[in-house]
Amino acid sequence: MKKIIFLLISATLLVACEKQIDIDIEDLEQQLVVKAQNEAGSPLVVDLTYSRPVYGTFYVRNGEDYFPAVDNATVTLSIDGGATVTATRDGGTYTFAHVPQPGEQLTLNIAVPGRDPVSATATVPQQPTVVGIDTATSLNGESYGVFLQYSISFNLNDRPATEDFYSIRLRKTDTIITLHRDEEGNVLSSDTNIRKDYNWFTCSDYLIVDGTGLNVSIDDPTATNSFAGNELLFTDAKINGQSHRIILKMGDDYDYYYEDDYLKTGDTVFSHSSLMLEVTALSRDLYLYRQTMNNYDGDPLLSFFSEPMQIHSNITGGIGIFGVSSKVSCTIPYRSRHD
Repeated sequence: MKKIIFLLISATLLVACEKQIDIDIEDLEQQLVVKAQNEAGSPLVVDLTYSRPVYGTFYVRNGEDYFPAVDNATVTLSIDGGATVTATRDGGTYTFAHVPQPGEQLTLNIAVPGRDPVSATATVPQQPTVVGIDTATSLNGESYGVFLQYSISFNLNDRPATEDFYSIRLRKTDTIITLHRDEEGNVLSSDTNIRKDYNWFTCSDYLIVDGTGLNVSIDDPTATNSFAGNELLFTDAKINGQSHRIILKMGDDYDYYYEDDYLKTGDTVFSHSSLMLEVTALSRDLYLYRQTMNNYDGDPLLSFFSEPMQIHSNITGGIGIFGVSSKVSCTIPYRSRHD
């Protein structure tokens, strides 16, 4: 009798938990994905793929791309509403002979047989003005030793008549030359390794750091306007038309080329490191795209408890990004511990 009652209760609960799930058939269809993050001064390139279906298998056969390339599209570009150029095609990559210039209004049009037209627009921003670069070094003690800290400061001259969007990154290039010698000191062979990375840095500036985003430092709960990462994205909302002094701080990390199991007795190592400050002006859509992408790839602990992140798109009739940036690169006086 108890078993019968238990089965009746279970059936009742299952019926009570029934919920109709509506499936949008459009979600089952592959969408055209546009990936076009370009820079002023370089030929404009557009990559086209199809999206993966929301439902169904994600199995990919050997030799196939996870995102199938679109290799039968006609892609054109209109400059300032006038001249129109057509891209050359190489698989799913479409390249224009046109080189974007600051101030241009660009309209991208994509035609794929059997599909509705896809389009997007972008304005090429003016190149940012960076002046008064200065550097300083200091020693910082930690429980595991002492390391160098670099302080990099500069003025960003913002334009007063426009809404501007910026990105700041520090690109470090390490060149390591290793001479392998025999027991008598003769050079047997040499290896050259070049590594380019965007370095981690911090910035505490309430005028440009948004204290509510995922890009703020969670190591210090009181530092609501302290950024820590390898790309600082911000707007000119609080510095519009001003010459604003920005200070970045970066530690000098050990290099993985100096692992004990890599070097042998008698080997000689020559190294050189260089540092480049990259300040980039972004179109609004490109800024929102990069911001949402950075937040999506942010702290996994925060991502676990947060709602799914929607990536910004400016593609009409498809998804993805079409944007152009204008970058200024400045060499920073730098000397690592291994130089």
